[in-house]
Amino acid sequence: MAHPAVIQAVTERFKAGFQEAACPIVPVNSKPGPDRTLKAFVVLQFPFSSSAPATVGAPGGQWWMEEGAFRFVLSVPKGDGLGSGPEWAEQIAQIFRGEEFGDVVCFAPGSPVVDDGNETDAFFRLSFAVPYEFQFQQEEAGP
Repeated sequence: MAHPAVIQAVTERFKAGFQEAACPIVPVNSKPGPDRTLKAFVVLQFPFSSSAPATVGAPGGQWWMEEGAFRFVLSVPKGDGLGSGPEWAEQIAQIFRGEEFGDVVCFAPGSPVVDDGNETDAFFRLSFAVPYEFQFQQEEAGP
C-alpha cells in the first residue's frame, strides 16, 4: 500500500486538475449511488509500492524510499469506440508527468492499454499507471 501522504497528495492533485463533468472521479471502494446512469467515469488506484532504507545507522531517524505506481482506470461506454478516453487519459497524464509535489516525484506515465480484453460489463476500460518515488523519515517508535 502506498504511504498515506502519497495517497493524499496524489488524490488532491488529481481532484484539482481533472474536472471533466462528463467523466466524474469515482472514489475507490464506493457504493454506486441511486443514479446509475454514468456514461463514463475514472477511478484512481494505488496497486503497489515498496519501500527500502535510504539511510543506514540512524535509529529513530532513518529515511526510507518508497517506489510504486498509482493507476487510473477510465471507463467509457462499450460499443462507442474509444470516445473521449484517450483525450482524458492525456489530460490526466499531463497533471502528473515529470511533476514533483508534496515530496512525491512522478515519472512518465505509461500509455493506456487498448485491446479487446478491456471490455467488461457495459464499459470499455482504459488504464495506465504513473510511477513515483517518495522519501520519508520514519518516526521513532514508542516502547
